[in-house]
Parts: sequence; C-alpha cells; structure tokens
Amino acid sequence: MTFGEKLYRLRKEKGWTQERLAEQIGVSRQALSKWESGSAVPDAVNILRLSKLFAVSADYLLDDAFESSDATWAGRPSGQARRPASWAVLRTAAGVCAVSVSLLGMLLLGILSSAFPCVYSISPAGVEWTRVYTGLWGFLKTNHLEWLFALCGVLLLAGAAVLCSPVLKRLRDRRASSPAPDQ
Repeated sequence: MTFGEKLYRLRKEKGWTQERLAEQIGVSRQALSKWESGSAVPDAVNILRLSKLFAVSADYLLDDAFESSDATWAGRPSGQARRPASWAVLRTAAGVCAVSVSLLGMLLLGILSSAFPCVYSISPAGVEWTRVYTGLWGFLKTNHLEWLFALCGVLLLAGAAVLCSPVLKRLRDRRASSPAPDQ
C-alpha cells in the first residue's frame, strides 16, 4: 500500500475531509490532494505531524511493505510482529553480561586457587590406588566449589548461545532462501 493510499484510508477512518486534515497539519488542501494521489510526498516535518495525528509510526506511513498500522511487517509470516531494535540491544547486553560474569567467576576461582593452593586426595579403603587433585581442581574439591565452576560454565555457554543466535538464524535463513545447487 502506497503512502497516498494509507493517508486516504487514515483520513477516511477519522471521517475527515481533505480541508479539515490540511487545516490540522497546516498545509493547503491542494498539497494534501497531491499527497493522496501520489504525485507528491510531504517533507519530514509533515510526515511527523501526520504520524502523531493518526497515532501511527512514520515507518508505517513511508514504507510500502507495511500493510497495516499495527506494525505488522508484510515480509514476515502472519502473527509475527516486527520487534523494535531495543530487543536486539537487550539480547546483546544480556549475552555480554552472562559471558562477562561467567568469565569473571572462572578467573576469580583461578586466582583464588593460586593464592590458596590445596591438595585433595581420595584413597578409598580396600583399594591400592589413590587419586590426588592439585591446582584448580584441588581448590574446588577442598572448598566444595565444583557447583560454582559448573554454574560459570553453563552461564558462559548460555551467554555465547544468546550472542550467536542472531548470526546462526541469518545463516539458516540465507541457506533456506538460496537455490539448491544443480546435481
């Protein structure tokens, strides 16, 4: 749907004449008529006035791919609304935080294991072998912190998955949309 068609439809939904709408945004009726017919396009200031007046986004008015004012993107399957860019920023921030916290936790455990070296040995009764843990693993076992190290590992994987998911989705979409090679 073109800008002119959208403007005409929005004006008719309100029950306004061209004169009334032109008066409200401060232009001539002839200018409005040209916008609706598609022979002219308003400037940015008038686009903003129209978007505020009709409570629609400027994207909706200007982009022919928007078919309805509820911000549904025509190129997406029905029922999937276009997410604002802030979702991508929040997802990236969450991924970076998760990776940072997990790496910081692992680094702190490594530093503590160097500062407070521990030796942890297991020698079950009735067997001839003894297992000895030193370094980081000795520190973790002595202080019963294996769970914390595992939690840091899971958080690292989750953060990496959140950061990589948009890239993997684009690759999957590109592969699905590319034609199959001839065999």
